[in-house]
Amino acid sequence: MYPPEGTSSELLTVAQASAHALRTLLDLARTCRRPLVHLQHNPDPDALASGLAVQALLKRALGVEAVMAYTGGVGRAENRAMLRWLKIQIVPAYKIDYAQHDLVLVVDTHPGSGTCRLPAGVVPQVVIDHHPVRTQVPGVRFLMVDPSYGATSTMVGALMLDNGVPVDERVATALSYGIDTDTQGLVRGCGPKDEAVYERVHALADKRILGRIQRARVTQEYFQVLENGLRHAQVTDFTVTTWVGAVAYGDAVAEIADLLFRLEGTRWVLAAGEHRGVLSFSLRALLADGVDAGAVARDIALGQGGGHEAYAGGQVPLRPGEEPRVAFEDLRERFLKAVRAKRTLTRPLTLPPVAPPEPPAGA
Repeated sequence: MYPPEGTSSELLTVAQASAHALRTLLDLARTCRRPLVHLQHNPDPDALASGLAVQALLKRALGVEAVMAYTGGVGRAENRAMLRWLKIQIVPAYKIDYAQHDLVLVVDTHPGSGTCRLPAGVVPQVVIDHHPVRTQVPGVRFLMVDPSYGATSTMVGALMLDNGVPVDERVATALSYGIDTDTQGLVRGCGPKDEAVYERVHALADKRILGRIQRARVTQEYFQVLENGLRHAQVTDFTVTTWVGAVAYGDAVAEIADLLFRLEGTRWVLAAGEHRGVLSFSLRALLADGVDAGAVARDIALGQGGGHEAYAGGQVPLRPGEEPRVAFEDLRERFLKAVRAKRTLTRPLTLPPVAPPEPPAGA
C-alpha cells in the first residue's frame, strides 16, 4: 500500500513517503531493459495519462523505453483525440509477448479487479492504482495503491513533482486531462493533493491541445447511443436503469450513466450495453454513509466489476447463445436487489412522443 509499508516509522512525511516510493520503484526497474506498462481494460484518460507519465519517468530516470499495452478498446472521441494530439503509442495486448518483458507495471487497475486483463500466469512486479483493492494481490513486489487520491494521474504526477523529476509539456497536458476527467473537474473523490498536483501540471500543459481534446468531434453513433439510453431508461424508486444496446466501445455506457445521474432525486444509476460478446455496465451512486458502488459492481457482476464508492463498472461475459437484453435484465434485477429499490415504483424516464393532431377534414 501507499505510503510504503515496512518503513522504520509510521510517521513519514509526505515528502519522505514519496521519496521512498520512487526509490523502491527505480530499484526494481534499474536492471530491467524491456519494461511493459499494462493499462486497464478500455483505458480512459486517467489510465492513458498515468501510463504515459510512468513511461516518461522510466525513460528520464533510467534511459529505458517502456511499451504500453492495453486490452479492450479506446472508443470515446475525447480519448482517441488524446492519443492523437499527444502522440501516445499503445499496443494491443494480443500483440505482446509478455514473457519477453522483464518488468510488468500495472497502472490504474490491479490484478483481481474486473478491469485488469493480464494474460494467465503473468504477475506484475509493480501496481500503481487509486482504486480500492478488495482482493489479495500475491507476488506484487511494489504495491502503490491509495484510494484517497482522485486519480492515478495524481499519484504518478506527485511521484515526479515531489522528487524533482521534470514533467514536460506533453506529459503535463496528459496528467492535467487525466485528473480533470477522473475527478469531474476536481469535485468527485478528490482531495488537496489532487488539487495541488493539478494546479502544477495544468500550468505546464498545452492549453490548445487540451481544448482540442475536450471538443473532440463525435460520430453519428454517439447520438444514437444517447437516444437508445434515454428511450430505454426506467426510473425505479430512487434509481435509473437503462439498456443502451450494442455499442462500438465499452465505455460508451459511462457517458449515459453520467447523463442520467443528473436526474433530480436519483441516488443510483445503472447503464449497460453489449460490446463484443460482453455486457459492459457503469454505476453511479450518490455518496453517503454505507454506499459503495465498487462493492455493488463486484457483487452484481459476479466478481468482474469494481470501482469507487460513488462510481464503478464492470464486464459480464455472455454465455454462448445468451441474448444480451436478457442478460441485462438479470443484471438489473441483481442491481435493484443490491440497492434495495422497490420494483413496483417503476416508470419510463421519457414519455412516448405525443401523436400529431389529425389534419382537418378535406385538408
